[in-house]
Amino acid sequence: MTGTGGSFRRAAALLAAAALFALRCVPGTEDILESKPEGSVRVQSSTLGRLTIIPVRCTAGDRERFLGADFRTEASGAVVRLAVDPVQGPAVRVFDRAAPDAATIVFRRGECRAFQYTLEATSLRVNRIQDYRVALQLDCRNARGDTIEGRLGSSHCH
Repeated sequence: MTGTGGSFRRAAALLAAAALFALRCVPGTEDILESKPEGSVRVQSSTLGRLTIIPVRCTAGDRERFLGADFRTEASGAVVRLAVDPVQGPAVRVFDRAAPDAATIVFRRGECRAFQYTLEATSLRVNRIQDYRVALQLDCRNARGDTIEGRLGSSHCH
């Protein structure tokens, strides 16, 4: 039995590599695979301090079972999350990946002079993860005095 499992894993790995190669060979898919987010936001809070967040990656909320997207940085570990709740509506959460439960702040639409978002599914879906076109424009101050201001966007967030 162990020999069969190893052969199956090798075949699955080869199939995955072939699919990725095929996707790279289709004209116009390079931008999907290499898509980088645009924009930045400035955050000021007693919890996270003063940050300018310039994301290098956008990931679909499907990966963590929520409707929305995460804009991630690498250096600071900060994440700007758009989460669209079907009952309470959209919110933006900013948190530190190293301490997501302790170092976090939330902004709801009612706390903002500007809270505009776009979350549109594209025609691409890979490994059950939907690809999205995402845009955020924020100018918010919550009840604790935390602020966020700026724009973020990505044509492919998966």
